[in-house]
Formats: sequence, structure tokens, C-alpha cells
Amino acid sequence: MIKKNNRILFNLALLSFMLILFLSGCATPSSQEKRGMELYSSGDYDNALVQLEKAFKDKPNSNLRILLFRAKLNSYYSHLYMARQYKGQEKRDEAIKEYNIALTIFPNNKSLTDELNEFITGKKESAPPFQSSIKPPVTLKVNPAEKMDLKLRNTPITKIFAAMGKSYGVNFIFDKDFRDFVYSIEVENTNFYDLLGQLCMVSGTDYRILDKASVLIFQDNTFKKRTFGLRGLKVFYLSNIKAEDAKKLLQTIFREQQIQVQEDTNLNTIIVRADVGSLVEVDRFINSVDKRKSEIILDVQILEITKNLTQALGVSYGDTSSSLATASAGIVDSDGKISTTMNVNSLRNTNFFLTVPSAALSFLESDDKNRIIAKPNLRGVDGEEIKFMVGDEVPVPQTQFQSSGTGGVNNVPVTTYNYKNVGVEVKLTPYIHKDNEVTIKLKLTINSVAGTENGFPTFGKRELESVIRLKEGETNIIGGFLRDEVRSGLTGIPALSRIPIIGRLFGASGSTVKQTDVIFSITPQVIRRVDIRPEDEETIWSSPQGGIIGSSETPMPSTAEADNARESAGDSVAILPSKRRVPANTDTYFTIRVSTGAMLNSLALGGTISGPKAVVEEVKTDFFAGRSVQVIKNFSGTNFDLAYSVSDDRASLSVIAQIKVRFQEKGNYTISLGGIAASTKEKKSVDLNGIPAEVEVY
Repeated sequence: MIKKNNRILFNLALLSFMLILFLSGCATPSSQEKRGMELYSSGDYDNALVQLEKAFKDKPNSNLRILLFRAKLNSYYSHLYMARQYKGQEKRDEAIKEYNIALTIFPNNKSLTDELNEFITGKKESAPPFQSSIKPPVTLKVNPAEKMDLKLRNTPITKIFAAMGKSYGVNFIFDKDFRDFVYSIEVENTNFYDLLGQLCMVSGTDYRILDKASVLIFQDNTFKKRTFGLRGLKVFYLSNIKAEDAKKLLQTIFREQQIQVQEDTNLNTIIVRADVGSLVEVDRFINSVDKRKSEIILDVQILEITKNLTQALGVSYGDTSSSLATASAGIVDSDGKISTTMNVNSLRNTNFFLTVPSAALSFLESDDKNRIIAKPNLRGVDGEEIKFMVGDEVPVPQTQFQSSGTGGVNNVPVTTYNYKNVGVEVKLTPYIHKDNEVTIKLKLTINSVAGTENGFPTFGKRELESVIRLKEGETNIIGGFLRDEVRSGLTGIPALSRIPIIGRLFGASGSTVKQTDVIFSITPQVIRRVDIRPEDEETIWSSPQGGIIGSSETPMPSTAEADNARESAGDSVAILPSKRRVPANTDTYFTIRVSTGAMLNSLALGGTISGPKAVVEEVKTDFFAGRSVQVIKNFSGTNFDLAYSVSDDRASLSVIAQIKVRFQEKGNYTISLGGIAASTKEKKSVDLNGIPAEVEVY
């Protein structure tokens, strides 16, 4: 009977073992995780993101974290793609909706925020254009926007200067060593300073403005420049670049201009002595290179993932005592123990059971949860190294033998301690590019205590050096810093547990593999960029007349801009420059120019200024000296009227007026022309389009 019950117990133990194996094999992901993986595979990233976030909140692990991030990234790019598609299709509401969904996924994406704001407002934030702080002590009373035509053949160069001076009201004075020669010139639609530069270039001369109506012409050589040239001294206060670095740049780049540069490291300034043109070029160059560096935030996360793989198979014995219980007296005493005496003849009348030792059979594989070592937000500057260390300092003893007295034997041990960093050390150097990408030079070092040897600690080291390039907001994950520890053991009844095959019934053998991995993730976010204006990317051209373009209140307009406006408008009357940005409460000059192939005999027009508050202070029409052109003009407040009658066949209406305007308040203004009536000598009407001017007052 006992053998029969033993067989039953063995079968029960085997059944329990099979049941545990079945339950272990049925360990499946949660319903949210399973549903999220299905939605992710089908491309429904939004709903997959919801399910995976719930699953990760309930049971976080490394694999689910990576899958969750991939779902976020795919959902983000899907909505961003749709937003830009709607933007191209001019579907405003749909585009804004998709932009906002993308921002809810990555709310700290500054570039996407700027893109959305630019789309909503229709304006892109830009810095104001550069305005040079270099002002010559005296400037000519010449409007640089006025154009002229000049055709002279086999004429002394001094006569050409005089003809140009007569047209603009400028008196040219020549140095006693100036050599006259015969020259032919034919230019059209050229402003004063372009023509002056051309004449100085062909004659090998330079010029100096003496007063508002006088210019000195002298030979372009070192002696004459030292005698007549105007040189100024300017202190440039630097904000970002170091003074010694700026000095090296200027001395190299402006070597031919023979400028003098001295730095002041205490105030971080440079002092430059040069002619006016060179000072203007230096001013613009310093403004282009003295930029604050871009700043960045690196979102770093360091995870330690420990995987414990435990395998146990066999019977684990707990209580090793055995007892026999029956319903008959004489077999079991009152304490529940077997009696020392038992009547064997009474066994046939006894019902009994055998309580064997409690058995537990297990087969387990599990992963421990992740541990976040550090999660810093590191702010740094473009090109500067960022260091971060998390861990401990472990003392390492070092023993040296010294003598106890002078001339003695080195037999006294002296122990000192050096401290070694144990943990994770990160070194990052970001380089920010114009295309919203960041190059990161990184060095990741992991130091750990590997064990002890002869009482001294031994250290393990895992190190990575790499250079990666990421888009702003893109996350890079680095892993694979694995470390394994393997332990095995056997527990159970001595001797019996070691019997092959059946020994599993009397004991349990197990092995534990502890695997440690470090996951390093980094996400760059640019929070401040280099302030680069469009003119910073333009070429700085050097010339003897560089920077002398009249006063800062009357800058010379772009010739190409005026030409393009006239070509697109055909026969027209234009206000030049067509676009300007000027300070409030300063005198601003505009030129009215006629572009037509017909010889006009009469012209009448009216103009008006619309905007917050402005006034027309002067209308100048004295451009027809020596020619029979009658002019009638009238101006008051924001309006002006002009009328011309030509009686000289040689006279042509080109530059017809110059208006002086004072804008008294900040805002946007428009100077428009209307009521234009023109006719030829044959009384044939000519249609002229009026081209307005747009003015921004700050």
C-alpha cells in the first residue's frame, strides 16, 4: 500500500512540474502592449502610442521604452508631413491642427514652434539690417539716388570732372601734381559716386571731400595719401569674439589697406586707425564675425538595465520530518508522533496516510526593472566641451616603505590612498550647423569595481568615443556596454540529490546569470542660434571709395532694384528707392524718375503719403540748369503736385524731382503717385505707370 501511495505522489509531483512549465510558457505581454504592437505594425501610430503608454506605465521595461519612442517618432513625422502637405495646399486650418498634434508629441521642439508661428503670422523673425556706425566728418550735399547720363568724346579729364560737378553742384579741386589727359566716356543712368569712382580709377587718383560742395582730387600714391588722405580712429567694443583673435583677423584680411590695429584685453576692444572706406569695411566685417555663439540643451538619459536569468529545476525540500497518521489508537500518540510500539495485526483495520516533505518545483525566467542612473539636462555653447560625472570615488591604497631614521633601512610601511572615480563619465562637445543639425563629439566611460585581488580592488572599464550628427529633436540611443556574472549551485538532500536523472527528485540545481547593460540616450535642442542676417552672407567689396555713400540718412539704393522695377513696369514714373527702412524724425530724400522711350513735352502728376504721421518738407526741381523747362510745384502736408513743360528739344525728363520727407512716427508708409498725364510734342498722349515706394520707419 505504501508503494502505491509513493507512486501516486511521484505522479503528482510530475504533474505539478508540467503545470509550472505550461504557466511559464504562457507568460505573454499585457493586453495593452500586445494591442499596441499590433497597431504599430499596421501603421496606426497614434492609437499604438496610447496603448503603449498605458502598458509602459503599468510595467516599464527597456524593450517597451524603445518601442514607445519609435511610435512617438513615427506619429510625429506623420503629422508633420501632413501639416506641410496642407500648408502647400493652402489649407490653413488643417495644417495648424496637424502642427499642434505634432507639438503635443514633442512640445519642446523650438524649430517646429518657430515654423508654426511663421506659418500663422506670415512673418519670419529676422534681425534689422546692418547700419554702419562710421560717419564721415563731412559729406557732399548730393543725393546718391539721382542718376545722370554723360557722353563725352576726346575730352580732357578735368573737363569731364567739371561737367559732372556742374550737374550735381559740386566743385572739383585738383592737386598741383595732377596730370590732365584726354578721355572718352559714355555712361547712362549712373549715380554720382559710381561715376566719381570710375573717373578716379581711370585717372589713377583718389579724392577727399572738403565740404558739402567741394572735392579734392589727388594722385593715388602713398605720399599723397599720407598728405591728403582722411584717416579716422575707431574703437570697436566686442561682445563675443576675443580682442586678440579679432586683431589677427583684421591684420590678415585688411593687410593691403594698411590699417593699424591695437587690442585692449581689459575692455575686450580693438582700436582701428584707417581711412573712411576701410573703417566702413572693418565695421561691417566685425559685425559679421562678432556673433554670440549658439547654445544648446542636451537631454541626456543614462539607464542601467540588469537582467537576471535564473534557471531552477528540481525539488526544493523544506520540512524533512515524516509522520504517519492513523485512526487507530496505538499507532499515533496524542502528540501526533508514531508510537514506539505498534500492533502489526491491527494494520488491516487501520486507515492511514503518509505526509511526505513539502515539494516546490519552479522554472523561472524574469527581467528586473530598469534603473535610471542619471537624467541631466546639459546646457552648453557651440564648440565648448561639456563634462558630466555620476558615481563614487573608491579609495585605492598604496604602500611605500620608508626608514624610521636618518640612514636607516626602508622598513616602515606608509600607506596612502588615491581615489579613483567609479561610475559613468560623459564628455560632450556640440557643433551646431545652419541646417538645424548638430554634430556631437562624445566620449562615454564606465568604470566599475570588478572585484578584489590580494585585498586590493580591481577595476573594469568600458569606453566609447564617437562623433554623431543628429537633427534637432532627434534622439540617439547607444548601448551594448554588457557585463556578465554567472553563478550556479545545487541544493537538496545530500548524496541523493547528486544521483543522475532521479536526483532531480531529491534536490534542485540552479544557475543565475546577471547581465548589466548601460543605455545612453541623447537628444539635442537648440535654444539660441547665431544671429545671421542676409547681408552677413553678402560679399564685402573693397574700393578706394568704399563706405562713402553719402550720409546715413540718404543711403544709395540698389541700381539693380530700380532697373528691375522699371523693366517690369514699362513706361513709368517711379519713386526711388522703392523700399527703405529709416529712423523716425530724420530727413529722408526720395527721387522721382521718369523712364520712357518717348520725348515728353509735358508732364503733370500728384503724390501723396499714407501712413501714421509724415510731412513733405521740400520739393527740389532744379535739375534743368541751362535748359528751357518750366516747372510748377506745390506741396503741403502729405501731398505734392508737379507740372513740367519742355520747350527745348535737347531737354529730356529723366530725374524730375527730389522730395524731402520727415516721418514723425514709427510705422509703415507708402508714397504713391497718381493723376499722371504726359504727352509728346506732337500732342500724343503717353501712358505712364506710377511706381510707389514702401517705407518702414523704426
